[in-house]
Amino acid sequence: MVAVVAVLVALAAVIGVGLLVLDRRTAQPPAPPATPSASPDSVGPPPGNLTMRDDTTTITLTWTDPSDGLVPFMVAGGRTGQSLGMMATVDPGRTSYTVNGLSTRVNYCFAVLAVYDTDQFATSDQVCTSRETDPND
Repeated sequence: MVAVVAVLVALAAVIGVGLLVLDRRTAQPPAPPATPSASPDSVGPPPGNLTMRDDTTTITLTWTDPSDGLVPFMVAGGRTGQSLGMMATVDPGRTSYTVNGLSTRVNYCFAVLAVYDTDQFATSDQVCTSRETDPND
């Protein structure tokens, strides 16, 4: 049963990341994120109030759980201007994740998906860093 759930979450990750592909072509700090809507297949609301604490080489993401601890989450992230990729799966009931080993000279964006089923999920708003970068680096 655990293996089946793991396979379902992995499949949902592939589908979710595919829908999160963002085509940002500039390296400028991002504009305020647009409010995305849940995927057409979603059966529940997206994670809410996604926030981040930027400690330069680590970023801690926190969100509210719309399922009251019933569904797992996926964290997607990447460099500003590139597509987001799946970074981690977070167990049901947990509402934070820390990303380690980040460059202090790069801006990053993140989103969290609530996984209701293999093809039923909802994506949070996106949050992005706004670090001062040296264009000569």
